[in-house]
Amino acid sequence: MAAWIALAVVMVVAAVVAQAPGLLLIAALTVGYGSVTGLWSRYGMRRVEYTRQLGTDRAVAGDVVDLDVTVWNRKPLPLPWVTADDLVGHGLTVRERPQMDVDYERNLAQVLRNGWALAWYERVVRHFHLDDVRRGAYPFGPVQLRVRDILGRRAVDLELEMPDTLVVAPPSVEVRYAERAVAPLGERRAASSLTADPALFAGIRPFQPGDSLRQIHWRATARLGATVSRRWEPARGRQVVVVIDAQTVDGPHWQMSFDEDAFEELCVVAASLARRLLADGASLGMAAASFAGSPQKFAWLAPRASLGQLTRAGELLARIGPVASAPLPDLLAWLMRRVAPGTNMILLTAREPATVLPALRRMQRTGYGVELVLVGADAAERAAAARRVGISASSAELQPNWEHPRAVAVAG
Repeated sequence: MAAWIALAVVMVVAAVVAQAPGLLLIAALTVGYGSVTGLWSRYGMRRVEYTRQLGTDRAVAGDVVDLDVTVWNRKPLPLPWVTADDLVGHGLTVRERPQMDVDYERNLAQVLRNGWALAWYERVVRHFHLDDVRRGAYPFGPVQLRVRDILGRRAVDLELEMPDTLVVAPPSVEVRYAERAVAPLGERRAASSLTADPALFAGIRPFQPGDSLRQIHWRATARLGATVSRRWEPARGRQVVVVIDAQTVDGPHWQMSFDEDAFEELCVVAASLARRLLADGASLGMAAASFAGSPQKFAWLAPRASLGQLTRAGELLARIGPVASAPLPDLLAWLMRRVAPGTNMILLTAREPATVLPALRRMQRTGYGVELVLVGADAAERAAAARRVGISASSAELQPNWEHPRAVAVAG
């Protein structure tokens, strides 16, 4: 502001000396422009609200997700030019912005740019659509908000963090078995059992002769004035862990080479098997040697039989990538320390399983159930080779393809 006043003073002096009234008018306009610019620089960003609203933060590949952007000037000072650069996860397609710039310094994030001219107390909402979203986890933010003057000069900037994430899970489709009516993968849970699972607390019941003293719920007994025992849900069959081989190309895992189509097919098959196993009553877990948005070496979902487990499995599949974080045998050894013998392991892979067969046989000898499911062009031949060395193996094929799946055909 001081620079504008100094310039105007110089122009006034020059106008008086040169007797040029036009220069006096320019000096007056300069003071006026400097004063207004000073107002925008000082008060332009005050009470300006910017919001981004996703229609949902959980979606399935192929969905269309609504995205609303709102800007609100909540003060009597009009703003001739307001811009917002909102970072959107790379790979998302905004219908109304078919071409968007890419910020290479921020993990290839796309920049959704908007500009407005806002009157006093004006609020503007713009509606966008994310078309045909693909599997993945897409971060949003931060937002660079700028107020400019009438000549387009930057008056004031503000960066808003506004973190958000859109998680897109792979689709799950029907699983069809070519040869057997009963599912060969996993194990159905029994409707009842002679034993109880002490991890599944189900409430209390009156004390009965033969109950162990350890089974008595002493706090409830004191509160009710009558002896009661703890009650547990019955044990219902083995738990199943679906293991995804994130490495899709033979060779050392650190080469970071991959087949994107094969990996996407693995994710769709994994989601479909997870839904089928949960529908059959299995206690489902999931694991992969891949980073899933955390510093942990392995992506891991502990086995559960709840209704929300399919959503959690879809989120894990959305966050993993086709670059392996460790060799597959390391993951299998880690799982043997994580889950108890008797757990059924279903390994999904798109590559030659010869290198992992010794680890699978070792798991069998330790007491784990092992089933191998292969995808890809040579899946049937590789499954037959695995069966010849004593590993239960099947081939799985997406019909017609992973981009538009309708069913998973499993052949033993």
